[in-house]
Amino acid sequence: MANFVVNYDFKNSEPAFIRQVTGLPFSAPPTHSPWRNYSRIYKLCLLVSESQGIAIPTDIARVLSQPGAVTCDEYVHFLVEATTDPSPALSDWAEADTAMQRRNPLCFSLKYILAKVAGLDEYITPINEIIGAYIFSGFNGGESDTEFLSLMGNRERYPDFVRNIDPRQARESIKFISQISYLHNTASDIVVSLNKEDAHEIFHSLSPISGPYETDGNLEIQRLASFFRDGSEHDFFEYKGTIVSDVLESGFVEGSKVKKTHVIIERNAKLRGLYFDKFPSPVCDSCRIDTSKKYPWINRVLDLHHILPLSSGTRVDSRVGTILDDMAPICPTCHRAIHRYYDDYLKTNSKSDFDNKEEAHEIYFQAKQGIVKGDCYV
Repeated sequence: MANFVVNYDFKNSEPAFIRQVTGLPFSAPPTHSPWRNYSRIYKLCLLVSESQGIAIPTDIARVLSQPGAVTCDEYVHFLVEATTDPSPALSDWAEADTAMQRRNPLCFSLKYILAKVAGLDEYITPINEIIGAYIFSGFNGGESDTEFLSLMGNRERYPDFVRNIDPRQARESIKFISQISYLHNTASDIVVSLNKEDAHEIFHSLSPISGPYETDGNLEIQRLASFFRDGSEHDFFEYKGTIVSDVLESGFVEGSKVKKTHVIIERNAKLRGLYFDKFPSPVCDSCRIDTSKKYPWINRVLDLHHILPLSSGTRVDSRVGTILDDMAPICPTCHRAIHRYYDDYLKTNSKSDFDNKEEAHEIYFQAKQGIVKGDCYV
């Protein structure tokens, strides 16, 4: 749809034409235009604004329209920082006082979840607790880790704050951000697959996009979208310092972006435990070295490689990140080599991401065949 809104006027397009171009169903009543039914969600996603009776694509839509240019993690993290309450996509924006403090509910929600991991070693957070904490705190999402931790003493009380409101929209918003690869949404909870150190680091990378705000909601949508890929602090995957050095040294570079989240989850201890409990073999899936014989003093030296990178934009289901059959146990040397192979493949083909899971598995198979042919460790 990003490609559609860049090339056509979504506001004045007929349903049959949209279905023909996109292949997507628009099952609204015949009396309702697609714009009437979907403009709100497209504006909330910062894909379009409206001016002089036509739909205007944003900078975000232009980037998203390029296949493989953006990962799901990168886009959702940006929306976390850009989403405000009130929202420029809704009518209450025009009614809000220009001096009124804007709150960032998604940024608050993600930072609250991460603060629980980093500060309390708690990896499961009820969705109603997050909503209640937002109501109780009055925070705007830009507060420090110390301030977030000050909320934790009352966390058992927060679900009570939800009883007097309709929480459906808030719940759906929190479920939306669970598309981030290190989050998993159950029926009522958000589960985090990060260690404490990485949760702390991501917490400190998040900050709401501030003003000055445009009084016109459509202009504000364009203003917010302009921060995407502009080199500012809100470019989630552009990291400085030791984390980039560590990632580069390990060979975890695919396409043009450092896949930070990919590295974080591949070394997650809980996930490793689940995998090796089910598949206890010490043999590298690539070079076939038996690590229990090569390194008898180390238990489980193998890395876990996600064949389709966790930060890939082709992952549309947050639950996919925990499926064990998309993993391969490989030795550290092969792991580095395979990620270099991925990088070379994507660069040669002018791609930033795999098109789908099948392509990733095929390229992994090619890399593995090359390693085996080279008689690694012989």
